[in-house]
Amino acid sequence: MQTLNELFSAFKLNKARIKQLGEEARLAAIDCGRHGADKKLSAATWSLLDDLSDKVWDTEKTTTQKITQTFELYELFPSYYHFLKPLYYGIRDKEITAPEEKETIWKRLMHYLAGENYHADPVGYILWVDFFEDESTVRESWQGLLNHPCGKQSLTRLLESSGPVPYDLKEQLYNSLIGDKTTHPHIFNSLLFSSIDLYGKTDKEKANRLLARLKVDTTSENYILLKEKLK
Repeated sequence: MQTLNELFSAFKLNKARIKQLGEEARLAAIDCGRHGADKKLSAATWSLLDDLSDKVWDTEKTTTQKITQTFELYELFPSYYHFLKPLYYGIRDKEITAPEEKETIWKRLMHYLAGENYHADPVGYILWVDFFEDESTVRESWQGLLNHPCGKQSLTRLLESSGPVPYDLKEQLYNSLIGDKTTHPHIFNSLLFSSIDLYGKTDKEKANRLLARLKVDTTSENYILLKEKLK
């Protein structure tokens, strides 16, 4: 297997250039996919990361090696499109099928949700728009992620990315977290996002009962909006 250093050497990337690319990628990754966020990679960086990703996946490496190297690159260059999208495609298209390979993916994604925003935000985005909006992957990916919690923050961030997840799946996590009042704003956000997004999934009756148990500001615009959506 070609090592990361060998890969960088093939693309003539020295330490200074790698550092520069990493800084640009981390800056662009924060708030990935959020409304109003307009930070983008330069065309040259986008093309280079595209080539790096293709080099990993369009080879004779084993699938396990491809997954490992993809996460190594994501550590350095946290780009949603280049180093997370191929993992979704692999699972969706059944190119990644071995249980241990999927376990590696779920563990790493939860690890990133517990980490810095530049790693967590692109993960939250790919979960929402790909793994969870896709009916062929939502149940397996949700359960796989829940099987590998990485502290409270990974679970609250998972909730806030769970809009398209069917309510019956989210309910278990709601119930496990609601005893901790510090999670209530995150549970509220999950209910809100699930109710207002085009692809959001909720159960109005159950969501209303859950909302009544949350210690949140009942005078806020978002609370009033959510109550209206849950009528």
